[in-house]
Amino acid sequence: MRGTLAFLLCCLGSPLAAQDAPVADLGVFAKLSGHWTGDAWMIRGPEGRQQLRQEEWVTPEAGGTVIAIRGLGTAIRDGVTDTVHHAFAVVHRNRDGTGMAMRAFTAEGRWIDLEITATDSSVTWGFADPRAGRIKYEMTLGADGRWQEDGYASRDSGATWFHFMGMTLSRESTLP
Repeated sequence: MRGTLAFLLCCLGSPLAAQDAPVADLGVFAKLSGHWTGDAWMIRGPEGRQQLRQEEWVTPEAGGTVIAIRGLGTAIRDGVTDTVHHAFAVVHRNRDGTGMAMRAFTAEGRWIDLEITATDSSVTWGFADPRAGRIKYEMTLGADGRWQEDGYASRDSGATWFHFMGMTLSRESTLP
């Protein structure tokens, strides 16, 4: 068993060690490490517009080549804190190193692979949703250091957009 494990580690490590290309920039994600909190809102189904307290934890992993993001949105209803949004994502360079990719997971067990576009101060991503049409998110890191993110939906292939989510976060602490 010990020999098999060593063999597998060598096989998995060899292709990684053979890659000589420098790690590509992860755009704004390289600046987001930490614990973020703030106010958010979203419009969902019969509940309509809901006010949330949003928290995001952003951690560089694997030598900074991957960014892990955990998001938790809660609302207080009848004096009880209720989880409204709980997601996890991993951001990394795409396979050929020409762009960035994200795999995002929800607490409902859904996941999606996304191509994203990031700059030093912003990131955008989107996808087609069979229930809602076209979905896009836009995030910016402002000059004031605040994280602003907005979500939009379009049922007419992008001709018009409906603003269904917004959040403004401040960094509470940095993470190692």
